[in-house]
Amino acid sequence: EGGVIFRDDALEVYQQYEDMFSQSYGISLADYGMDTQYKQYAVQTLVREAVIAQKAAEMGLDQIDDETMATLTEQAASSFESYITSVSSYFTGDDVTEEETREQPIAYLESVGYTQDSILDSMIESYVGEQVYNEVTKDVSVTDEDVQTAYDDLVATQESSFTSDSAYNSSRNNGELIVFNPEGYRAVKHVLVKFTDEQATRYSDLTSTLSDLNAELESVQNPTEAPEAEETAEPTEEPELRTPEAIQADIDAAQAELDALYEELMPTAQEVIDKFNAGTSFADLIAEYNEDPGMQNEPTATNGYAVSANSTTWDPAFTAGAMSIESVGGISAPVRGQNGIHIILYESDIPAGAVDLESVRAEIESSALDDKISDTYNAVINDWITAVNPIYYYNNL
Repeated sequence: EGGVIFRDDALEVYQQYEDMFSQSYGISLADYGMDTQYKQYAVQTLVREAVIAQKAAEMGLDQIDDETMATLTEQAASSFESYITSVSSYFTGDDVTEEETREQPIAYLESVGYTQDSILDSMIESYVGEQVYNEVTKDVSVTDEDVQTAYDDLVATQESSFTSDSAYNSSRNNGELIVFNPEGYRAVKHVLVKFTDEQATRYSDLTSTLSDLNAELESVQNPTEAPEAEETAEPTEEPELRTPEAIQADIDAAQAELDALYEELMPTAQEVIDKFNAGTSFADLIAEYNEDPGMQNEPTATNGYAVSANSTTWDPAFTAGAMSIESVGGISAPVRGQNGIHIILYESDIPAGAVDLESVRAEIESSALDDKISDTYNAVINDWITAVNPIYYYNNL
């Protein structure tokens, strides 16, 4: 009731979906059987936009004052100039005049649907849509009961999810709001004395060699019965197995090289330990010596890493070193890890269980309000769409 969505307009929107998937993922929606689904999305998107525009007109929210229109026009012009600049490098050359350097990017942009007017139209549509959104949601608020419910739901979700160490650490390290902490975790910080690129290559080679040698030793010490070979005209010669003693000698030699590699880092690691024992704060030692970005970037720079005896997120050597420290405020012995040597500080214990609501009330209330605003807006728009009795002719697509 009140309008028509034309097939060509819907297919134009669908083509935008198609282009996005092609450019971002290198796939065709049709090849993956998703073309029907996204064509229907395109129609539904246009219906939604048309209904919002109708309601904006009914409520007088599509009227834009001169000052706002001037601002939008200026922003559209600036945006179009940015587009011109971004593609102009493709149209430069010794035989291209200064005038052509501008005209050719404009012609290209127009050919793909970008003009200053189209950008302005899009900005006006967004502005009007924002006015509708603000009008529909202006009276939305949350009660204490809403906040309690949101908190309880998040606690239950995290209690279930955080049985996985990787899920817990991922949420924590990404700065998400944590309202439940699993048992057995402590917060640690560390100084990483990192391998150089050349040392890292040697480490990789040596650990690979040790892995192969240990596998060889295992096969010699615990041979498995080989399947019977088919009879052939020519007898097959069995490969000569090395003695366990010879293999062990190679293992010892490779391990000695690995030990020597770590020893190259020990003078710096010992400096860190000596300065800490002399009273230098661990924060200052991190600033001076650390080469792990996680100790420089938030939120882990402030919160540290969460480690438990059963952690799977970290290098096993790091986990063992972190859990070896007896008391809060103490540091580990030098820990030989995959990236170098760690000196780890036992920062604090992380209290297990639900976090007190009052300590996170502001964040929970803000999140609950955002959710309620979104739910309210979508419910109103869906009611408006239902009220105009849309009839969809998907077969025409």
